[in-house]
Amino acid sequence: MLDTPLSSAVDVLKALGHPTRLRIVSLLRDGPLSVCQIGAVLDTAPSTVSGHLLDLRRAGIVAERRQGKWVFYRLGAESGARAVLKAAFAALDGDTQVGEDRSIAGVLRAQSAGAACAATRPDRARRPPRRASADTITA
Repeated sequence: MLDTPLSSAVDVLKALGHPTRLRIVSLLRDGPLSVCQIGAVLDTAPSTVSGHLLDLRRAGIVAERRQGKWVFYRLGAESGARAVLKAAFAALDGDTQVGEDRSIAGVLRAQSAGAACAATRPDRARRPPRRASADTITA
């Protein structure tokens, strides 16, 4: 399929059509973060974060940089995506969840990637593991 302005716009808008991906691009607005750092802010598994980042990368919204064993993501330079992001950022200004995310990301940016990956969100304890219920136990 040809890469037309219409298909590029559709790709960008589809990629931004998920709350978690909007939160991720809002985090990257202030600078690069590693997958672990993003996961710590969102309280989400690195594999889930990587899946969202793959969608954003395919749409040209983010770019990655490998540094040793860490992968850092930043906003991409694709002009079509930048125009849409500018509007999305304006719409998200004042959102309490996005503001909290960006504050936590600022704390994590001040740490090494390794330290941030070992830490949990500073303001919340990790969810306890799920216990098996009688409905899920099979004989």
